[in-house]
Amino acid sequence: MTRSLMIALAMLALTSGGPAFASGGGGGGGSLPSSSGPSYDPVEEYQNGVQSLRDSDFKKAEKAFKRVVRVARTDANSHYMLGLAHFGQDEFKSAAKAFAKSVRYDATNLDAHAMLGVAHVKSDRIGKADAVLATLGELKADCAEACSNAAAIDKAIADIEAAKNPSTEATETSSLIPAITQATFEHGDLLYSDAIRLINLERYDEAIVELKAAELILGPHPDVLTYLGFANRKKGQSETALTYYSAALEIAPDHLNANEYLGEYYVEQGNLVSAQVQLMKLEALCPFGCTQTEELRAWLTPDAA
Repeated sequence: MTRSLMIALAMLALTSGGPAFASGGGGGGGSLPSSSGPSYDPVEEYQNGVQSLRDSDFKKAEKAFKRVVRVARTDANSHYMLGLAHFGQDEFKSAAKAFAKSVRYDATNLDAHAMLGVAHVKSDRIGKADAVLATLGELKADCAEACSNAAAIDKAIADIEAAKNPSTEATETSSLIPAITQATFEHGDLLYSDAIRLINLERYDEAIVELKAAELILGPHPDVLTYLGFANRKKGQSETALTYYSAALEIAPDHLNANEYLGEYYVEQGNLVSAQVQLMKLEALCPFGCTQTEELRAWLTPDAA
């Protein structure tokens, strides 16, 4: 383990105490994630894992993040963090498996692409690293230097090339570790709140950046995952949206907004049977009525709205 890697991992440091999650709730969007969510294990385990990364106790971090992904099976960020825990132990093949899952569930996670390529290099699987570079090359071609991810794609490519050619002067591998300089729960709440503001302004790309930063701090909170799904859906990224809605509902099956937005997704896909199932579920969750039920009913019966 290099000293630079340990320092970079320590930049993930959070406050020593865990978040005060309230029991119940789960509607999402009405209050701040660190104080409004239900008391469920994945978020607590995520925080334990981050604290272990802070302490450079990578084995303990691995155990914590493995518990997270048993529940949050499709959460790209949690798989990414598990990859970091393996990487910190020089378990590069295991790290690559975790990073590959992160990329599978969120192809826009360029840090995961970069770490996947570097992990392949570290385990002497240069062909696989080259395959990651090819994927990044395709993303770069699609981006054509004009999209917001252009610089990040270039950096990911440069980091993998640097790992392949360690004698060259290039970005250190440790720089791939996310550096959160204000990693407090309050900061996560602020990022989340600002993301909701950006969503209301229909600035979805910016909102996604804020939500991903919030998740890195807060963990797989269903409110954050739900709005990642919502923002991606509004961008036309339907498959990505479904992944985030599914991740939110894996953790909190009764989450009102996630159930509503999943129903809206089904309507958009022309799957009215599944959308009706979501409406029936919301009716059961809200026997006296709630906004989410009425919103989804309006999607299913637009002429009556």
